[in-house]
Amino acid sequence: MAAAPRPSLYKRLTGSVPILVTVLLHALVVGIAGYFVTETIIGKKKTFEEAPPADTSFKKEVEHRLQVARKGGGSTSSPVSAQRIVSTATDTLQLPDMPELPQVGASSLSSAGFGAGMGAVGSGSGYNTGLGSGSGGIGFMSMSFLGMTSQRASKIVFVVDVGSSLLDIRKGGFEAFRIIREEMMKLVSRLSPGVQFGVVVFESGAWENGGNLASLDTGLLPATVANKEYFFDWMRPINANSNKIGLSSLTNRSHWVARDLPSAGLDPALLVPQWTRALRCALEMEPDTVYLITGSAGAVRRKLSESELAQRKRENDEMLAQMKQEGLDPDAIAAARNAFLRKASAQLDAINARLKAAGKPPFIIQSTQRIFQADFQAALKRIGESIPLDAKGWSDKQGKPIWWTGYGDSTGEPYASVLMHIAQLQRALLKDRAALNIFLFVGPDEQPKTAMENLGKTSSRNGGKFELLTTKRLQELSKQDDAQK
Repeated sequence: MAAAPRPSLYKRLTGSVPILVTVLLHALVVGIAGYFVTETIIGKKKTFEEAPPADTSFKKEVEHRLQVARKGGGSTSSPVSAQRIVSTATDTLQLPDMPELPQVGASSLSSAGFGAGMGAVGSGSGYNTGLGSGSGGIGFMSMSFLGMTSQRASKIVFVVDVGSSLLDIRKGGFEAFRIIREEMMKLVSRLSPGVQFGVVVFESGAWENGGNLASLDTGLLPATVANKEYFFDWMRPINANSNKIGLSSLTNRSHWVARDLPSAGLDPALLVPQWTRALRCALEMEPDTVYLITGSAGAVRRKLSESELAQRKRENDEMLAQMKQEGLDPDAIAAARNAFLRKASAQLDAINARLKAAGKPPFIIQSTQRIFQADFQAALKRIGESIPLDAKGWSDKQGKPIWWTGYGDSTGEPYASVLMHIAQLQRALLKDRAALNIFLFVGPDEQPKTAMENLGKTSSRNGGKFELLTTKRLQELSKQDDAQK
């Protein structure tokens, strides 16, 4: 059989068109897919950009903040207000800016913090977090002050007794207050700008109508560099020199007038301890956290009514008459006693002058009568000094000194009145109650049970904590703080 004729070239080509079209379509799809993978998934090769030139003004600001931290006793490794630091080395990689998102974070004792627009997370004792928005943000910090930790504090006021009671030899003299002052300055130096702070100082022993208190400012101050420096300058001279103690050592003092609170229900006849009046000044600043340091719980008294005063006067007249019947002259007794106390005070001044000349701290007392208590007499004896008690001309028939000086216009009041008074202030001045943390400063051998119970109850009922402070405890806390640097 003859072989079949071969198809022509034209037929062969036209018969292969479907196959060629299929191959071309597959090649096109593969090409497109390869381009997509290369450009979209793998991406273009990254290039490195050199960081912008160094900002010399920023360097100066950081150095300035470090100096402020050193002034306040803070760690020099933790600037007062930490910023993002950009290296200016030529081989530095410049990273893109982080997006402005709300942050909730934690930082350790010397950690850096975020500033405006992200809340304030600042350096502080313990751990702190920042929440907020807008310029500056709102800083919520967990901080530790004198070993007491407070959570979510953003508006802080220190209320501190600067009177002679804290400088008494029974409690440690000037050394104790030096540590208190430095610990306050260290904590303020670590606050972030989003935190606000204030300070109220007072002298214990005055009643409601006394003026023995002063404040750093009339309200809270943001913890900026300038405000911290202002606080350092204001706080540093307090009780730093024995020539001026208490409020007299302030370089400037603001006169505080209590805000009128007609609907608070406050008892106008109640005479509260001076620390309670200082607390009212602090609460008017609307804080969320208060640290109170006092040398005593103080006495609570109430003004006598007109009828009560008349009754007190009759009782006083009867006592004077009884003294005269016993051959005692009240006026002569008062004159002899006052003359002796002036002499004793002059003797103590001479002793203190000798101590200062020798570079030693002087004796600080609240009243001249303190000289004749057993522990003070023992302290005088240890340094070879003596101020004996001489009650000649002002003692009774048994030879005991007559310290009576007349009748007063007030009477004792239960401590429950103070608790009610503070509760009324909290409700009248604040939308949300401020946490009240109280430190009672005592001597190494003191255990004032009543004061501890009263102040402990006050802090617990106001969402805070209570602790005893001694000079030894302060020294331990100061060493711990220095070790953490």
